[in-house]
Amino acid sequence: MTKKHWYKLDNVGNFYSLTNNSTIPAVFRYSVTLKDNVDSKILQQALEQSLNYFPNFNCHLKKGFFWLYLEASDKKVYVAKENKPICSKIYKDEDDILFRVNFYEKRINLEISHIISDGRGSLNFFKCIVYKYLILKYDIKNVEIETGASNFEKNEDSFDKYYTRPKFKFSLPKKIYKYKNKKKKDTTYIEYHISVSKTLELPHKYKVSLTSLLTAVLIKSYINQMKRVEFNKTIKIDIPVDLRQYFKSYTSRNFFGLVSILYKNDGSNDSLEEIINTVNEQLKSKVNIDNLKVRMNNMIYFEKNLAIRFVPIFIKDIVLKIADYLSSQGCTSSISNIGEITVNEKLEKYIENFNVLSTTNTLKITACSYKDDLSIGFSSKYISNDVIKDFCRFFSKNEIYGVINISGDDCCEKM
Repeated sequence: MTKKHWYKLDNVGNFYSLTNNSTIPAVFRYSVTLKDNVDSKILQQALEQSLNYFPNFNCHLKKGFFWLYLEASDKKVYVAKENKPICSKIYKDEDDILFRVNFYEKRINLEISHIISDGRGSLNFFKCIVYKYLILKYDIKNVEIETGASNFEKNEDSFDKYYTRPKFKFSLPKKIYKYKNKKKKDTTYIEYHISVSKTLELPHKYKVSLTSLLTAVLIKSYINQMKRVEFNKTIKIDIPVDLRQYFKSYTSRNFFGLVSILYKNDGSNDSLEEIINTVNEQLKSKVNIDNLKVRMNNMIYFEKNLAIRFVPIFIKDIVLKIADYLSSQGCTSSISNIGEITVNEKLEKYIENFNVLSTTNTLKITACSYKDDLSIGFSSKYISNDVIKDFCRFFSKNEIYGVINISGDDCCEKM
């Protein structure tokens, strides 16, 4: 019997694997809307061929005494018609594969556990499936598959590669604003599609990035919901930053850092322009290799610490669940901007748009663009959608109108 290949989890994967049994699984979804209905048989072929390029995604999560680890699987993965809520829990036992591919009418979805990859790391895998599907269905010739790197490079643990012993930086905790609204059991998922070209006129006007604009609009939307007694609290927005652009890495595993944008509303009714400038200044000062490396090394120190490394896994599980809870209490919301998604020009005419969504315990925004379509995804656990409505109204007030799809329902709503 051939011994199966196994490898250790990266730093982020370790965290998510030990908190996996929480009520909010760490799962994200890529979707592509095509011009024609999906052929399930061709999609199955596309998935099987794509796994030849990305074998590291076909794995099981196994439990050791001190840490969990990943083991290569020879289990065949099948595509299915979408029949579960968006971003449903993927991992339940050691026999489960940590991703799923499903479809509905014109849409193909890839849902992945954060245990094995992040948004940027899994994008080439998703694009490979889409490429293979369109090539097979329409018999398209001479299209190169974008694999990104060799299997060895894709499977690299870049956190471990670039780790250096940290010099800790501590800061006093702030009173973080938490949106006071009732939560519900299920998550509401909303897609908001608007024009890229029209939207980019706004950040260009203020000479900032699109991420700065979206963050500022979200902060302003929260301020509009704040009660007077909450004006002394700080709004904190976490923004994931792809570390591959700062360190030489082609890994398809997790490799991102976090930058926190802090804004204290003192009740002076700051204009959006003032908020945008504050956000932009913080992003400029925090998004650089030195600051990102400090935070990255502090994250990794936990698993490198000898006193912690040999603690039994059930104790680590308890500690990390507490850390996960405290972390969620120290953040108002988060924004993740994947950026522009491009495909080979021979495939463009078959694709309508892309979308990305993620699980959350509060409110999370995920964004990506394709050609002139900017897709902004909202994931919310709140009963009220007032923050989201206020966010979208900003664009309609600037004569940027779009389409909203709510939780994958057939109904669409114009704004």
